[in-house]
Amino acid sequence: MRKITKIEIQKNNASRFNIYIDDHFELGVSEDTLVKLNLKKGDNISTQDLDHIKQHEFQQQAIQQALHHLSYRKRSAKEIAKHLKKQDFPEAVIEKAIAFCRAQRLIDHEDYVESLKNTLLQTTDKGPKIFKQKLIEAGIEETLIQKGVEQYEAEQSKESIIKLANKIKSRKKGPPKKVQQQVHQSLIQKGYTFDTIRDVLAALDFSEDHEMIDELLQRDLEKVYNKYVKKYEGYQLRMKTTEALVRKGYSYDDISRKLEESGIIDES
Repeated sequence: MRKITKIEIQKNNASRFNIYIDDHFELGVSEDTLVKLNLKKGDNISTQDLDHIKQHEFQQQAIQQALHHLSYRKRSAKEIAKHLKKQDFPEAVIEKAIAFCRAQRLIDHEDYVESLKNTLLQTTDKGPKIFKQKLIEAGIEETLIQKGVEQYEAEQSKESIIKLANKIKSRKKGPPKKVQQQVHQSLIQKGYTFDTIRDVLAALDFSEDHEMIDELLQRDLEKVYNKYVKKYEGYQLRMKTTEALVRKGYSYDDISRKLEESGIIDES
């Protein structure tokens, strides 16, 4: 039977201890392992005992890695598992580490949902679909996701979304139809639902500034015409130019008028 002949505090970490067996260094352990297994100088140690110590210490290392990862922000069980897998801990050890964190309420999915909801609402302009996607990626239970999204939608005021939409609209230039499409697409990308976007767009003013639209149309006409005049002429040139301007959101009547004013006529 082998014997523990010395236990000393590690020089660079006062919470870890070096274990010597038969006057030879055997392994380092955490304070938790030392206390829970009641290790002390003079103890007789069998091979089975040593294996148990090593297994306990390995489990403690996984728990400490999980606690360190949790110290930066709230994490879900899936996020902790992913982190520990990167550290090459086996599945059984990871499950026990997660169970420990759950028991200490350090992993709490209800609290996770609430915290993420408040963070996104207070610091971003993202819609509920972005919130939902983050919860799905974190492995949150479906019932909690559904409840969280409902709360998110209830707490995000329509006025704040209208303000956001107006901000987006102010940065867009072009025909009202085109601007409206661009605002719609931006709100989709930010995670808002189609019903919300429809209501918000209905509250915005997309009325035309005829003078501005005329200037923009003239500018775009010159760009498109100069592009196509190198390849087409006559009727085909007119059609290609018209089609390009329609795609930009200008009305057919305005395009026809501007083509006539510019001297680009149907030569077919």
